Amino acid sequence: MSLDTAKTLLAETLQIDAATVSDTVRLGEIEAWDSLGHMRLLTAIEERLGRSLDAETAAEIESLADVARVLA
Repeated sequence: MSLDTAKTLLAETLQIDAATVSDTVRLGEIEAWDSLGHMRLLTAIEERLGRSLDAETAAEIESLADVARVLA
């Protein structure tokens, strides 16, 4: 998946404007991407993939690039 797809998913999940999300954004750099926001994002990724993430993969998601990698 592209960064744009990951950015859209992140923005929808965190209920923020995708235009405000940089391609290099990381966990904690956006106020809404806190621990609760991160759990909502993990759930959204799992729903999109149609499967659960293993603990190791979930722990590795710390940036928009990581979200795109997991979605791919």
